[in-house]
Amino acid sequence: MDTTNFDEIRNEWIEQGQGHVFNWFDKLSNEEKLNFENDIRKVNVKEVNKDYKNVLLDRDEQKIMKYEHFENVMTLNKIREEDKKKWEDIGYELISKGEVAVLLLAGGQATRLGTTFPKGFYDVGLPSKKSLFQLQAERIYRLQQLVAERYCSSYDQESKPIQWYIMTSEATHSETIKFFESKNYFGLKKSAFFFFSQSMIPCITPEGKIINESGSKLSLSPNGNGGLFKALSTSGAIDDMRKKGIKYVTQYCVDNILINMADPVFVGYMHDQSADCGAKVVSKSDPREPVGVMALNGDGKPFVLEYSEIDEQSKFKKDDNGQLVFNYAHICINAFSFDFLDRIAKNHLDHLKYHVAFKKIPSADPVSGARQSPSSPNGWKLEKFIFDVFPFSKKMVCLEIERSKEFSPLKNCGGMNLPDSPETCLRDISNLHKGFIENAGGKIDSSNSTICEVSPLISLNGENLKNIVNDKTFILPIEINQNLNN
Repeated sequence: MDTTNFDEIRNEWIEQGQGHVFNWFDKLSNEEKLNFENDIRKVNVKEVNKDYKNVLLDRDEQKIMKYEHFENVMTLNKIREEDKKKWEDIGYELISKGEVAVLLLAGGQATRLGTTFPKGFYDVGLPSKKSLFQLQAERIYRLQQLVAERYCSSYDQESKPIQWYIMTSEATHSETIKFFESKNYFGLKKSAFFFFSQSMIPCITPEGKIINESGSKLSLSPNGNGGLFKALSTSGAIDDMRKKGIKYVTQYCVDNILINMADPVFVGYMHDQSADCGAKVVSKSDPREPVGVMALNGDGKPFVLEYSEIDEQSKFKKDDNGQLVFNYAHICINAFSFDFLDRIAKNHLDHLKYHVAFKKIPSADPVSGARQSPSSPNGWKLEKFIFDVFPFSKKMVCLEIERSKEFSPLKNCGGMNLPDSPETCLRDISNLHKGFIENAGGKIDSSNSTICEVSPLISLNGENLKNIVNDKTFILPIEINQNLNN
């Protein structure tokens, strides 16, 4: 903890032109002063001013956006079976050696879902009432079982469990740790977990002044998913990976109910191609779908071309096969070699630029210091994006997956007929699991319901079901788990 005398810190803020944040300080209660001091100590005011100047310089630069088609993509359902099996075998072998880790971005609260708890706690309405965190943990548990079945005595789950690095935020950190502790880590080893929190940074006015949320509190927000790389370094996660011999790290976001955890095929594909960076992508559903897509920049380096950056003609441009040229949407399912992450942490943190979002930011009344909610945007939230590391890759590959099997995010509240809602997540996971049952010889009676659940502890991707479901009819809703008795 910073033990610098608070008067010295206050003087530094004044010298840096940010002394206005103390306008109400002398009238605060002792408890409010302590809380405010805590906020102040979280912020490197010189760094904030430097970041603001860099944002202005970046905005002033007259740039002509140049971009080309990103070709280094394999489509999962078009890969030859022998290649898929080869990559899967490589992936399983790497996992068996303890060389593959999982990295979860779990800083979000479920505020848009009408709650304030961490989004990983959310239950979309499955018969089991399992949370997103539990589904993910059980998938890791089952994957370790599959690795053990392949390698028998040569794989020790106790000494080489899949390492799970979980990045939280200030708002979710303590609750997330307590949740896993209360669930006994869902049967996984406690030593396999590494919790760390991303940084908070102040919101600022367009003139570069730090905003007070109230007289006793700064307006702080997470520094974006691109803050991951600095957090990996400052938290000790990179050193932990090095100590444990991690070679590949697969990353995803907490809200994807269909996430294929530590996918052996994806890891094996990266390893086989000697790639240090990889991303899973999906085909755009429509040329106007507002998503960022994979592309090459003017230097021939991979990057994500944001929807706001692509010109109208390029949105509709097609290749000789009739497919959109800029077709592969980035969905924040990535994988990195450890060496790549280590290189980013050592050499490129300062090269990751902040992106500006002009937002309505609650701010202090100039006289009373009371919190006020503005009627229009009044300030900047600065964020770094995870995909801004892609240009530093020596070789990047992408794997196109099917949305229906691996991607269904939870973003919006239920009951309003919105996409990416609890209803759509429940629909998508039910459809996937119905497919598991039918492919294993079972039949589905959906006359009363469409809800279907197969426990990850029974089957990860449809395996191990034939003896359970073959020639049987299942009346929905149903949960197929280890206790099923038919």
